[in-house]
Amino acid sequence: MKIGILGGGQLGRMLIQNALKYDDEWFTLDPAKDAPCANISYFTEGNFNDYETVLEFGKDKDVVTIEIEHVNSDALQELENQGVKVVPNSSIIKIIQ
Repeated sequence: MKIGILGGGQLGRMLIQNALKYDDEWFTLDPAKDAPCANISYFTEGNFNDYETVLEFGKDKDVVTIEIEHVNSDALQELENQGVKVVPNSSIIKIIQ
């Protein structure tokens, strides 16, 4: 599976490190080019609050998740509409926000 994480910080790094034993591809999006996930995932430098950036990042993933709640939930809702599994789903993220 292709799994995308919005946020490339320490929580994302711990998740990926624990899951490397599985046959999945890990992708992260973070505004900091030196984010903790940058060297253990397919890393994209970008703003996870930007609608178009999140949409572009997630469109070819099987699953998209978050490691920080300050993300563009409208873009996540559109990804769900396009058939991408978002965990937690965009309505939950909107409640959290």
